[in-house]
Amino acid sequence: MDIMNPVLFEAGSKPPGRGYAHGVRDAVPVVMGYLAIGLAFGVVAKTAGVTVIEVAFMSLILYAGSAQFVMVGLIAAGVPASAIIVTIFLVNVRHLLYSAAISPHVRHLRPWQNVLIGSELTDETFAVASSRLGQGGRAGAGWFLGINNVSHATWIVSTTMGAVLGSAITDIRTLGFDFALAAMFAALLILQIESRPTWMPAVTAAAVGGGVVLCASLVVPPSWAIIAATLMAATVGMVLEESVA
Repeated sequence: MDIMNPVLFEAGSKPPGRGYAHGVRDAVPVVMGYLAIGLAFGVVAKTAGVTVIEVAFMSLILYAGSAQFVMVGLIAAGVPASAIIVTIFLVNVRHLLYSAAISPHVRHLRPWQNVLIGSELTDETFAVASSRLGQGGRAGAGWFLGINNVSHATWIVSTTMGAVLGSAITDIRTLGFDFALAAMFAALLILQIESRPTWMPAVTAAAVGGGVVLCASLVVPPSWAIIAATLMAATVGMVLEESVA
């Protein structure tokens, strides 16, 4: 399939940027974060007894950083497969919210294009996409695929490399890999704030989301705490943006 073919764009669509190549460029913050986080996951997985081939296959099919870390921990603990499946589903259920938020911007695309876009949607690519789409315009499939393809490829390569180097790296904290995820999301948040005329709603929504997830995680599983924080932060952000519009 030629992902640069103009057939990927519906007539009359206004993609933010210049298609696939521009999507690749917008994915640079995600790629930088995935390189470190992927290496860290590969090392952890290898230490837990997962083979290099299994790590690569997991990154290709599952493609969810938090879920993969959880899965490796459950495998190492000898948890039954049924329990692992249910846990992974709960960890990833937040992607339903991401898809709902993106859907108004991709309704003009063909169903098979939306399937490809949705299958590679992650926390980080959603953050990049929502930031760009918040500036107005309709998204072309090429732009989405540019973000998603390069991010997914980086994740597969970095996790596999981490698994290969697993025997040589014994402590990911000495290389700063444990902070890579937080640093990447902080950078994405700053990029979103800079693209908005008023930054207070974004900062307030981020603070509310952080507070909710910290409090909710004390009484419910982390996956549900994230969902609650996402809903609360999105609601607060929407109300504040409407009030200053």
